[in-house]
Amino acid sequence: MKYFNEISHIVRGAMSEDKVLVTAYTQQLIEKLSKEGEKLAAKGLSDNISSLTAKTKAASFSLTKLDRPVPVEKDNRFSLADKTTPSIEDSLVFLSNENEKTVDAFIEYLHKKEKLKAVGIPLNPTLLLHGQPGTGKSKLANFLAAKLDLPLVTARADALISSYLGSTSKNIRLLLEYAQNEPCVLFLDEFDAIAKARDDKNEIGELKRVVVSLLQNIDNLGDTVLVAATNHVHLLDPAVGRRFHYKLELIPPKERERRRLIESIFQNFDIDMGVFDICVKASEGMTGAEIEIAAFEYLRHVVINDELPSYLGLLKELLMVSHIWLNFNDLESKQTSIPRLKAVNPSIFTGKLLAELWGVSPSYISKLLKENK
Repeated sequence: MKYFNEISHIVRGAMSEDKVLVTAYTQQLIEKLSKEGEKLAAKGLSDNISSLTAKTKAASFSLTKLDRPVPVEKDNRFSLADKTTPSIEDSLVFLSNENEKTVDAFIEYLHKKEKLKAVGIPLNPTLLLHGQPGTGKSKLANFLAAKLDLPLVTARADALISSYLGSTSKNIRLLLEYAQNEPCVLFLDEFDAIAKARDDKNEIGELKRVVVSLLQNIDNLGDTVLVAATNHVHLLDPAVGRRFHYKLELIPPKERERRRLIESIFQNFDIDMGVFDICVKASEGMTGAEIEIAAFEYLRHVVINDELPSYLGLLKELLMVSHIWLNFNDLESKQTSIPRLKAVNPSIFTGKLLAELWGVSPSYISKLLKENK
């Protein structure tokens, strides 16, 4: 059934007399019906809710979309999470073929969950993302929420973790119970902060109790979509890993993904990607975040100064981000920087390209390289 998820939650809420749950999923069903052109069905459902509201005078059955506030930390009243509504356009990720297949499989799994339920197969809509910083874990969580047409609830580690005994476990329970009763994708970033291995001798007993609480609450999430991310997967408790049906390692983008990323960033500018191919090759080893930082910094300069984008300008920005010792504005350092950059990749950084980067003659480059042999 197309709307099995919404209907099953509405029935569950009605059976347990949970008006908050019924309202949230009924409103989501109305919105989906409206988006897909089922205006009559959406209006009929809205009219039924309106009629029920008038009879019961129950504020929780208002026609306006229910937006329950995210729970707050008890002692300092900090919000335990940030709730956003990501768009696909702002959350595009460029993954390897293998990782694309995994993400597509995860999304298809969620879209077909009613078929699994119908034959008694339990759901486990959980995804663990791991990899070095800047490889797109947070952006992928946003993309998944956008693809699933759900809000993203991102846990705030600074509020979730408390110095008061027992408070961290209570905060975790509050947040996961909220996600269990609210249509959303729950995103636990910096996951190792609350899911560290219990055999770590440097950790106190409180953290071990936190991990136990986390495991119990994950087990009770039901069909809530849970995405967790960590830069240190080796630190996670082994029992935590077993709770995640899908696991995905994100690595710095390969040449294909880097080209797609740069094309996407420059899509509003008239450029020949063939000319910019040197930028794709020179950005090898950079993370997607580093490439974005360099590209957008360069485009700010281009737009502010009414210039046309050039591969040379982008290349300089990319190199200064990936090699912090480089500074093309400091001409005094060129005698040491040129041989050093040449050594990074001799096949890419030819004498001709080095001359263009520093605005000197090829003969100067040739002489300098000979002197530094």
